[in-house]
Parts: sequence; C-alpha cells; structure tokens
Amino acid sequence: MASSDALDRDVWRSDRRPRSALPELNIRLLESFHAVAQEGNITRAAARLHLTQQTLSAQIKQLERALGAVLLVRDSRGVRLTAAGEIFAEGAGAMVSGLAELSERVNRAAGQSISRLRVVFCPRSTAPFLIQVANELEAADPTLRVVLVSVRSMAETLCELESGRADAGLMWLPIEGDTLRHSIIGSDGWVAVFARDDDFADRDRVRLAELTSAPLVLPGIFMSAAAEQHWAAALRPGPGLPEATVADTADGPIIAARRQGIWIAPESLGRRYADANNRVVRIADAPPIEAAVVWTARAPQQLTTLLVRAIRAAVEVNE
Repeated sequence: MASSDALDRDVWRSDRRPRSALPELNIRLLESFHAVAQEGNITRAAARLHLTQQTLSAQIKQLERALGAVLLVRDSRGVRLTAAGEIFAEGAGAMVSGLAELSERVNRAAGQSISRLRVVFCPRSTAPFLIQVANELEAADPTLRVVLVSVRSMAETLCELESGRADAGLMWLPIEGDTLRHSIIGSDGWVAVFARDDDFADRDRVRLAELTSAPLVLPGIFMSAAAEQHWAAALRPGPGLPEATVADTADGPIIAARRQGIWIAPESLGRRYADANNRVVRIADAPPIEAAVVWTARAPQQLTTLLVRAIRAAVEVNE
C-alpha cells in the first residue's frame, strides 16, 4: 500500500500536469480578447463590443485562468500585451476570422444566402459614421452583415487588408502600390489646433506662413512613410523651416493644449478630437486631402460598390 507521502506526491503531480484549455474557451472570449488587443484599451474595446468594462475585464480574467497565463498588463495608456498575449492575439485573430468564414460556408451549404463585408477603420472617431452606414446597408439587405473592425494605426489597417481579415477600409490619400483599389469619397480641408488662450485662437482662419510660433504636428493617419513625408512637406509653413512631425492622433490635442506644438489635421478629424482646452482654426491655403474607400482584389466587388455608394450618400447628408 502506498504511503501517504507518495499519494501526496501523486496528487501534486496530477494537479500540475499540462491540460488543454480548449474546453473552457469560446468564441465570445476570443472576440473580446481580440478587440482589447486591437484597441489597446479596455474602455474602447468595451464600447466597441457593447459591453460594460466590468464584464469585459471579467471575460479577460476568465480567459487567462483557462490558459494559465497572463495576457495583459495595464499601463498609463491602457493595456499592453505580454509575450504570451502577443502570441495568443495572433492566433485569436486568425480563429475569429476563420470561424466567420466557416459560418459563411455553412450558411451557403444550408441554402442560406448571407453575405459579409468586413470594413476596417482608423481612427476610432470614424466609428459613429460607419455604424450609420452599416445599419443602412443591413436594413436595405437583410442577408448582408457588415462587420466593423477598429484598429489603432494605418499600419494595422493595411495589415488587416493584406491578410484578408478585412475586405475594405477608409484611408487618406495618397496610397502607394497597385495591390489596393480605391474610390475617392470626398476631400477635406486642414485646420490648426491651438491652446484656447493662444494668440491665434480667436481667428477664423490662418495661413501656413503664419504657423511659425511652435513646431507643427500631424496626426498618424497616413498609409506609408512616403505619404507622411508628402504631407509634412506640403504643409511646411515656409522655406528653411522644418517639416511637421507625426504623433498619435489622440495625442495631438494634448500637445496643442500644452503649447508643445501646433496640431494640424484634416478638419473632420480635428473637430472631433479637439476639446474645451483647444481652439480649431481653418488653414486658408492648405491643399485639400482626399479620403477614399480602399479594398483588395479579393473583396466582393458588388458589396464594395454598395459600400462606396452608401458612404458617398452619408457624406453628402452630413456635409
């Protein structure tokens, strides 16, 4: 008969044997973690998923318990993925996308014609506009599902499109290369965002040559380094002065409010992000920037055509 010490050792070993976490995972947990990984922020991810922050945090904890690994750590800007979280985020994104595709195939095999169009966007301020467009498209065609995917940078936007995880997206021009197709949906002027007590804050408009009191800062909205350099040069106040630098879009109003720079942005973007600490002033002589719907060659042509039409109609109504 085994001694009690031997039994204790056997129990100890049994409790610590590797076990599969798959039975405790479900698509809801995967989608929740995928959203947090993309947003880098619990609050934004919860809003995107229409959940409370407490519910979303509880789901992440449940997922970490099932996997036996810490996936996220909080920092001053939101949350940061651990090494384990980075690996799981990559796999979770592929699983969520794969399950959506599997569902489409099952629906088709069952004779249920359900089409999906996956639209990626950045920055998050675009969400209310795209939600309106998605709702209108789905109301017009009950067999259509528009999936909105929010990312934090244009680099992530491009990655989602090139990987096939998204069909179409919204971007500012210019766009490099010939792998993406696009249709222009409108153009936007530029604004300068100042601290509320700045000398220019009460002006209706300014000219580029006047923007010399502080460094110029552009939002991170460009598809490539070449596009970024194009606009940094185009918006330079004058010869001999440095080009504008680029910062995270959410940081622009803070930089302006603290007088660390003059934030310049497309008008629709600048007015969404500015707050009570800022004043938004139009730049009279800045060249307009064009916005476009962009899609890949793999995207369903008929659905992207519907998307372009719906967005153009929404732009006209909101102007």
